[in-house]
Amino acid sequence: MIRDPNAPIAVSGRRLTKVYGEPPVTVVALSNVNVDFAASHFTAIMGPSGSGKSTLLHVLAGLDTLSSGQVVLGDTDLTALDDT
Repeated sequence: MIRDPNAPIAVSGRRLTKVYGEPPVTVVALSNVNVDFAASHFTAIMGPSGSGKSTLLHVLAGLDTLSSGQVVLGDTDLTALDDT
């Protein structure tokens, strides 16, 4: 399916990076990922085990924090919100 270029963006991720652990033992789950998901569309995320699919969904939904990057859900910049 070809994405409708006029469809509004439901969630957007820019320069998403998520690193687990502390040096020298770290795991990079996401590395500088850029992604847009259109509203009113179904999207499948596929990849091998350990490729960062769940991590991507967690940070896009605001369930996990990023090491760096920006997530905008609708009109809300999730990375600018205070979690307290």
